[in-house]
Amino acid sequence: MKPLLAQICRATVAAGIMSVWALAAQAQSTQAPSAELRALLAKHYGGYAAGSDPAAIFAQTTKPDWANCGANGAACQTRDELAGALSNGLHKLVPDMKWQILDEMVSGDQVIVRGQGAGTPVGAFLGVPASGKSFQVMSIDIHTIKDGRIAHTYHLEDWAAALSQLSAK
Repeated sequence: MKPLLAQICRATVAAGIMSVWALAAQAQSTQAPSAELRALLAKHYGGYAAGSDPAAIFAQTTKPDWANCGANGAACQTRDELAGALSNGLHKLVPDMKWQILDEMVSGDQVIVRGQGAGTPVGAFLGVPASGKSFQVMSIDIHTIKDGRIAHTYHLEDWAAALSQLSAK
């Protein structure tokens, strides 16, 4: 084997071994959430359900300076902004809105939640006229926990799936 090619092969193998080691180390550091953390998350996700009081719930589950950020972190909301958007918008447009926790994984001070939102819009939603059809979307949230409350959240929802479900013929 030529010297440069041999070097590239060794570097590739070494990088692969390091990646596997890092994944194994990460897997060992994850754990199931405690009962207290599960209760906090259940209460928090209850604030996303129509008929709830998001402002009161988020005041109990998040730090005062909580930031709720889209996946790229460029657009963040305060808890008051999100509570207002839910109470004055989404909950009225989707009066049966609910959010369910499907999986949780803890690593250090972060918890990853795979959730599912569902509902039936009563008006135009994502540009699709109301038709009586419902949607289900998956969400992935990464929460940082400080002093028993959520201090920061990154979230991503599959709203393209909702659009597809609502506009299906």
